[in-house]
Amino acid sequence: MTKLGRNAPCPCGSGRKYKRCCLPQHDAAAAERAAAAAHAAARLAPSGPAAFVWDDDGLDEASNRVVDLVHAGKLDEAEQAARDLLARYPDVHDGVERLAMVYEARGDRKQAAEYYRRALALMRENADGYDPEAIDWMRQKAESMEQNP
Repeated sequence: MTKLGRNAPCPCGSGRKYKRCCLPQHDAAAAERAAAAAHAAARLAPSGPAAFVWDDDGLDEASNRVVDLVHAGKLDEAEQAARDLLARYPDVHDGVERLAMVYEARGDRKQAAEYYRRALALMRENADGYDPEAIDWMRQKAESMEQNP
C-alpha cells in the first residue's frame, strides 16, 4: 500500500490536505488495530503508538484558507490568497491547484483545467512525495475540466 504524501490532496475529495482531513481518523483506526493486535497477542505495550508531528511551515493553514474562501463564495479573496500561496510556496502544487479551484468555482473550466494541469506537473516532478492515486485524481480533475469547457 502506497503512503500518501504530506502535501497530497485528501483522497476523499474535500480539497483539503490529507493530514488535515482524513489522516487523523486513519491514524486513530491504525492505533486501534495496533492495540487490538497487541491485546490479542497478550503483549503489554510499554506506551501507545508514537505520534508523528508534521513539520508545520504554514502551508497547510494557508492552503486550507483558500479552500474555505472558495466554499464561502469569496472568490476574489480566494484568488488573491491562492496567488499569495503560489508566491510563498512555488515548488508545491497547492497554489496552482487552489487557483484551479477558484476558476472552477467561477465556471471557467478552460482556465481551471490549465491550472490543474500545472498542479499535476508539479506533483509528477516530485512523484516520490505523492501517492499515485493523488496524482491520478489530479489528472482526472484536469481531464474533467477539459471536457465541454
